[in-house]
Amino acid sequence: MSDTESINHAVIEALNARDFAALAAKVHEDVSISGIGEGMDNGRDALRDRLARHFEAFDENYGDALVMSDALGHNVAIRLTAHGKSAAGATYSKEKILLLELEEGSITRIAFFSGS
Repeated sequence: MSDTESINHAVIEALNARDFAALAAKVHEDVSISGIGEGMDNGRDALRDRLARHFEAFDENYGDALVMSDALGHNVAIRLTAHGKSAAGATYSKEKILLLELEEGSITRIAFFSGS
């Protein structure tokens, strides 16, 4: 498994396990964040806070990962199927795209995009 593949697998595993410490170990201390909550933010603490709020509102797990990257593996798009339940109890299954930018083995940008 290449380093990029290892990082992608670890990110999905950490999200599904709600293991914020494992995810924080993969991201740069000033990681840029978007698509998780409103607007943009930076930093490991902001990522942890945003994910905690997201998973409180949406009990969600990710599967069916299709990973696409540039030739160097610095820009990665992962198509996922999100299976979850909203805070109101409604279940859903929808496609999401997780974008990662990597520098020297560390995630410098993480962004989620969701289909309707």
